[in-house]
Amino acid sequence: MSELDVDLSETERSFGLRQIQAGHARMLVIGRYLPQPIGEVWNALTDPARVGAYFAEPEGDFRRGGEYSVPGFASGTILRCDPPRLLTVSWFPPQGNGGELEFHLTDEDGATRVDLRYASVRKRFAVMDPEVNEWAAGPGWEFFLDNLAAHLDGREPYPTDRDWRSMEGAVRDLYRARNDEWVRVREEFEREHSPLPAPD
Repeated sequence: MSELDVDLSETERSFGLRQIQAGHARMLVIGRYLPQPIGEVWNALTDPARVGAYFAEPEGDFRRGGEYSVPGFASGTILRCDPPRLLTVSWFPPQGNGGELEFHLTDEDGATRVDLRYASVRKRFAVMDPEVNEWAAGPGWEFFLDNLAAHLDGREPYPTDRDWRSMEGAVRDLYRARNDEWVRVREEFEREHSPLPAPD
């Protein structure tokens, strides 16, 4: 098995449906296991300074109902917070349709399973659009989890100020391979479900 195949196999990918504030939404689910205990993973996801070390430091009122922003990425409201297992926020990028981002954490014999769930009413949010210079949510959020894992392991995270068009080498190959996996998963999902009315 190649290194690329190993990287792809570390993640579980699926689609679902979800009702969010913006309406009926498609939801992608990214499952990943991390060797650290659940409290450590929760702290790395919710401490603003630690998030800033591998992504971008959030600002705002960090309590349920509070408003926050991640400069350069999105703003929103903290909808649910149940330490150390559940965090749900609305996610409004500078352009485009709003969505919801949720983290489910589960203790697995001292390690942690992370389920990242991202829902959007925008039909084409999950996979790469060659006409749009922005990250696709499927491979994009996988790189977020890569950076979370790197931070927890004490490794250097991937720079977050790059778009997919500037990627090179193995990182570009991984992004495109992940995108191909999300195309496949989306096609399987859509074969089993009636299309939802949604904006492009």
